[in-house]
Amino acid sequence: MRKTLRVLAIIVLAIIVVAAGLLTYVKTALPNVGRAPDLTVDRSPDRVARGRYLANYVTVCMDCHSSRDMGRLSGPLVPGTEGQGGETFDRSLGFPGIFYAK
Repeated sequence: MRKTLRVLAIIVLAIIVVAAGLLTYVKTALPNVGRAPDLTVDRSPDRVARGRYLANYVTVCMDCHSSRDMGRLSGPLVPGTEGQGGETFDRSLGFPGIFYAK
């Protein structure tokens, strides 16, 4: 019984030392980048059109963040669901688990 308590105390002490070491590393070794700046974005029609172009054609965000009709050739987007999310990526698509595009 005494030996078990001694081993348990050593394990708890080791966990505390490791946690203290990690906290010290984070506080001293990592750079202090300060607070994030407050940004304002111009909401002009040109900027909105550029964002729509990027999301739909360049980065193709809408392919995962919209519902798709997989019963049709190439799985086109279901109209009206753009950006609403809900696409499921699971083992049937070769993923190691179940992932949802929010």
